Amino acid sequence: MSADLQLRIHSAPADEVVALLDLMREHKLRAEYERGPAETLTLGQVYRARDAALGLCEEVAARLEEDAPNVVFELWQDPHWSADGHYHAYVPKYGHFEAGCDAEGVPHVGVHELIQRLSSSPGATIGDWMAGEGTDLLGVAILAVVGEYQARQSSGS
Repeated sequence: MSADLQLRIHSAPADEVVALLDLMREHKLRAEYERGPAETLTLGQVYRARDAALGLCEEVAARLEEDAPNVVFELWQDPHWSADGHYHAYVPKYGHFEAGCDAEGVPHVGVHELIQRLSSSPGATIGDWMAGEGTDLLGVAILAVVGEYQARQSSGS
């Protein structure tokens, strides 16, 4: 079984670009109109590997963090049949966030998981929960940084 794998790099130090391009070539991640492997890196560009084996997203995310630990990225694998897609985001200062997602890489947390986590802290207010465990579950800090990059890239800054 397979689904498209997509990668967007938001920030990359110059000394990690070669490792990124090598990993992208290895997993056949290409820009939309490229026929061959990526020769240069364009920040904010979505690179896609068509019909990648399900589960490859986890392997690529781990390799990205290992081979290019100072890169800010989003990586997702599209949903397959009735199963959610899988989303990873990494910001060196804050770490890794993982969630289900749709085909555009928009992350979401399942209601059942949210209820389970909220139930495990019955005495906490929503504010207390959001200041602690909720921030991690919802990826608040990481998604805020990713959102800032996306806003800058879409405005052309």
